[in-house]
Amino acid sequence: MTRERRDLLGAFGAMLFVGASWGANLPVTKVMLAHFDLLPLATIRTAAAGATLAVLLLLLEGIRALRVELGLGRFLLLGLIMASFFGCYSLGIQFSNPITAATIQVANPLISSATVRWVTGARFDPGFGLALALTLAGGAILSAGSLTGDGSFVFGGGEAIVLASTGLWTLYSLKVQAWFRHSSQLQRAYVASLSASGWLLAASIGLVGLGLARSPVGVTDGWVWTQLLATAVLASGVGSYSWNIGASRLGVAVAALWTNLVPFFAVLWSMVYGFMPNAYQIVGGLVALSGVVYMQARKLRVSSGS
Repeated sequence: MTRERRDLLGAFGAMLFVGASWGANLPVTKVMLAHFDLLPLATIRTAAAGATLAVLLLLLEGIRALRVELGLGRFLLLGLIMASFFGCYSLGIQFSNPITAATIQVANPLISSATVRWVTGARFDPGFGLALALTLAGGAILSAGSLTGDGSFVFGGGEAIVLASTGLWTLYSLKVQAWFRHSSQLQRAYVASLSASGWLLAASIGLVGLGLARSPVGVTDGWVWTQLLATAVLASGVGSYSWNIGASRLGVAVAALWTNLVPFFAVLWSMVYGFMPNAYQIVGGLVALSGVVYMQARKLRVSSGS
């Protein structure tokens, strides 16, 4: 087996783990927001992820790899982008139904493509226009459930914020690949998490000090902490590292297509937590997904014909 093929298979495995771990992150975040306030929750999760990455980096690459060799300006900006993503994502989950938020995330590749276009000027993939129209139609079906009053609460408005956070994550992905030269993907994820933890910790201390947020030390349920730390380590820590591997080997735009696995796993995990899908969520998600599938099919045909 050639090195190129091994790298490709490794990237596929990494993105499969991303789908499973990030999918679990969605319903767990929804449940955790009943116990923690938004920014303290994001701070704990990011700090735990950073600590996990630091341990892995120390074991695999040695103590010298823990040094931050990125310039101060870029270090702070990279962390601010990642911290903004975690804050925005958690805010969206707080005001959304987990199943709806999961199904609407099939539009993530479109958001990523638009962000790559805005940042780099790269042309949209073939079929982007129709894919966008189908995604908007799927979103309309999702919201129709709440307008008709059918079943449980369906569309809370936070779903749009969850989608917007995808743009922040794509921006982070582009910058983390562009600003590091010889660092490993593990070190890149560690540095970004370290900076983001600093931003979130400062914001959380300020909010708790002003009485605008609850201190997380008041939560004493061991099972709650176990779920939070497990998803922090696997999704925010190892998942971020796995994403960097996929993005570096496949490209950010192609890796974003693999995030279609996230809604699939998110729905499965949400059902474990008692959030069951209804007809609007299933149909709306399938319509939105059809747009992304069409865009990918067009892209494959164009590539095979070139």
